[in-house]
Formats: sequence, structure tokens, C-alpha cells
Amino acid sequence: MSKPQDIRQRQKKLARLEIVATLYKRGYSIRKIQSEVMARLDLKTYSVATVHSDIKSLLEEWRENRIEDMDAALQLELERIDDTVRELWEQWEKSKTDYTKTARKQKGSPTRDEQTGQTSIRTYQTERTDTEVIRLGDPSYISEIRMQLAERRKLLGLYAPEKKDIQGGMSFASFLIESGMLDEAEQADGK
Repeated sequence: MSKPQDIRQRQKKLARLEIVATLYKRGYSIRKIQSEVMARLDLKTYSVATVHSDIKSLLEEWRENRIEDMDAALQLELERIDDTVRELWEQWEKSKTDYTKTARKQKGSPTRDEQTGQTSIRTYQTERTDTEVIRLGDPSYISEIRMQLAERRKLLGLYAPEKKDIQGGMSFASFLIESGMLDEAEQADGK
């Protein structure tokens, strides 16, 4: 049976790891993580070595979970892409909707109330202009839809692997000499 002190220690470590994980993912430095954890948990000491140890254990845990969670993560990303594409198609359709643009213009002159002394504008002419706006759709939506669909195909592995053919006019021996792995004296002895 665990002692109450051991349980408290484990709870403190879990709270510490939760804070470290959040800050590490956001790119905080080791020293900044150390000071934030100390401030948030009101700790008197928290060494840099312990911060490193906490980060190392988090990375190992994430590595193990990543393999297990890969299918779930892939499905989540595909769902996000699908939702985005649906919204983009809706916006594309809206961007093709024609509408009437109305502009109003008023002309008036200032008048002063004799009793209160306040100035107001008395309108004596109002003009209204209606313009029919015919829209053909915003092509940026189609562009973004195409990018989202390409990203979806990449996640699903539908593209053939890229073949890279690297050619050079250098012999293997020249490469070894150039890289410093073999000097000219060794090459001369080998002949």
C-alpha cells in the first residue's frame, strides 16, 4: 500500500509534468520553464537537471503514444481537412451570389434651435443609388480548396514517392579525396 507521502509526491510530479508539457510545446527555454513551474506550484527548488529529466520523460511518453495514436491523429487531421473544405465550398457559393448595393446621400443645412441653442442638421434632399453587383466568385476559395485536397492526398499516401536522381562527374576515389577520407598519398600507394 502506498504511503500518503508517496501519493502526494506523484501528484506533484504529474502537476509539474502538465505545466512542463504545455510550456515545452510552446517553445519556452529550460530556464523559463523552471521559473514558471516554481511560480505556479510555489516550489522553493526545482533544478535545471530535473527540468531536463521531466522533458526527457515527456518525450519518451509522447514517442510511445505517437505510434499508438497515429491512426487517431490521421483521422482527426482528415476530419479537420474535410470540415475546412466543406466551409470553403459554402464560402465559394456565397462569393458567387449577386446582390444590390445601395448608397444613400443626404444634403442638408445646419439650423439652430432658438430656445435650447443646439445646432442640428435639417435634411432637404435625399438621393438613393442602387447598383446591381454581379459576382463570379472569389478564386482564392478554389485555390485553398485545391491545397486542402492536396494535403489530404498526402496524408493518405496517394502520391507516388518522388524519385531523385543525383548525378555527378566525380569518381568514388575523387569523392573520398575531396571529403578528406582518403588523402592523395594513400591513393598513390594504392596504385
